[in-house]
Amino acid sequence: MLILRWCAGLTLMLQHAWEEGVRGWKHVWHKEPWAWAVEVTERGFPLPEVVAAVTVAAGMLGSVFLLTGLLCRLSALALLVCALGGLFLYGGVPDTMERLALYAGIYAVLVICGPGRFSLDALFSNRRAG
Repeated sequence: MLILRWCAGLTLMLQHAWEEGVRGWKHVWHKEPWAWAVEVTERGFPLPEVVAAVTVAAGMLGSVFLLTGLLCRLSALALLVCALGGLFLYGGVPDTMERLALYAGIYAVLVICGPGRFSLDALFSNRRAG
């Protein structure tokens, strides 16, 4: 489970969440255009900038929580919802669908199985039990 969490968390953080987080930050504070917010707007979501910010925050915080194994099931559930929403939005884009389906599968496993023995969740659970 540790390897699964680290692979998913690092990939999500380094390939997706960090870059979008920086772009979102520049959009909010420096009024630079943000392609993700534009895309969410074009897809017809209400409050598109809020939706864009929430999905990026879920990606950033969720990846940190996956890496540490803290609140892993809750984080994986939030990320699973985002991945399933992405599958719904990108139904006709094969590469994106493949990536989102793989992420959704990983998150579903983490929701069902938990973070594993080597996680902060397990450490805190053992302290309470002992």
